[in-house]
Amino acid sequence: MIIFISGGSGSGKSALAERVCTALGGRCVYIATMPVYTDEDRKKVARHHALRAGRGFETLEMPGKLTPVPDGATVLLECLSTFTANRLFSGETPEDWAETLWTELQPLLRRSGHTVIVSADVSGDGESYDESTEEYRRVLCALACRLCSAADTAVETVCGIPLVWKGTLPC
Repeated sequence: MIIFISGGSGSGKSALAERVCTALGGRCVYIATMPVYTDEDRKKVARHHALRAGRGFETLEMPGKLTPVPDGATVLLECLSTFTANRLFSGETPEDWAETLWTELQPLLRRSGHTVIVSADVSGDGESYDESTEEYRRVLCALACRLCSAADTAVETVCGIPLVWKGTLPC
């Protein structure tokens, strides 16, 4: 089962994703995509680890390209927006970032086991930004659309409330 959860900053999408993973059961693997550079980053990572403590998550740090994850596990990718930014601003120059990243996500989507993907929604503020930020938003939105299509369940979180647009939540 593939579940895609999106929402704005502080909307409750991560907490929902963790509840979904524990409800799905089995070995829960948390793919952390945030690169750690500063003491503030380390504190944020420590806080996130503390929030997941005792809930059975095994954390894999993947701030760059995704590496293979265990078949059969319930995997939480936290999060697509950070993964996209990391790759887009890596210095590489593929012709089509949306297609490149979609291809990189395929092993995660095609493996056995459940996959839960969290993403920030960065499309709704109506503002215009510099060219690189607009490219990031375009790529992230293209990936979100493809994931919604491929997912069994697609959810938007607003103020901690899950709005299920496709499928059903297991919790």
